[in-house]
Amino acid sequence: MMRPAALLLAATLTALPAADITSAASAKDLGVRGATWPVAEPDLLAQIEARLLELERSGALARLEEEARANARRKLEEPDPLPGIAPATRERSRLWDPAITVARDIRTPDGALIAAAGTRVNPLERITLARDLLFVDGRREAEIAWALAHETESGRPAKIVLLAGRPLDLMRQHRRPFFFDQGGRLAARLGLRFTPSLVEQAGSRLRITEVPVENRDPAETEQED
Repeated sequence: MMRPAALLLAATLTALPAADITSAASAKDLGVRGATWPVAEPDLLAQIEARLLELERSGALARLEEEARANARRKLEEPDPLPGIAPATRERSRLWDPAITVARDIRTPDGALIAAAGTRVNPLERITLARDLLFVDGRREAEIAWALAHETESGRPAKIVLLAGRPLDLMRQHRRPFFFDQGGRLAARLGLRFTPSLVEQAGSRLRITEVPVENRDPAETEQED
């Protein structure tokens, strides 16, 4: 419940014209009470520069730079292996449809329509896969040997894609390109879970075949038993 004094004040303010309210509010200068300080924002860039200069003088900046270079070299030499991939224990084959549904119109640079939004497009109906794809665990010599022999035995060119291992070491050793499925994007798209896996064209689809290889490590054989 509003007190009488508050009611009176409210009624007075309501009755006064806006100019009178402004005049009443500014009628008396009470001055400054208490200590005051200027409003100042720290210069963030100056703070960063000062911190970098401190790190440089102490040698910490050089150590951080060397650690970053070492981590980059390590990632390049041995990228993180794809989790959840295991050696194939039996041969299995399945077909995979690469068709996609176009979300929006696809046009040429001059505006000609290639595919309208909502159209189902299969790239293998227009192009041919130039090479087989061989997905292997590069840490297992038997899988590397299988991949290297594939071209000779099949008579078809192939691209070797590692899901684990050291691609640069293998390139230096075998003097041929080795690729790495960074982040496991291809493996996830194709639903790969076992290596080696052969991916080859079968008409308008891809045939994915898991191929067990001999000479597995003793530890792997014991786990399977």
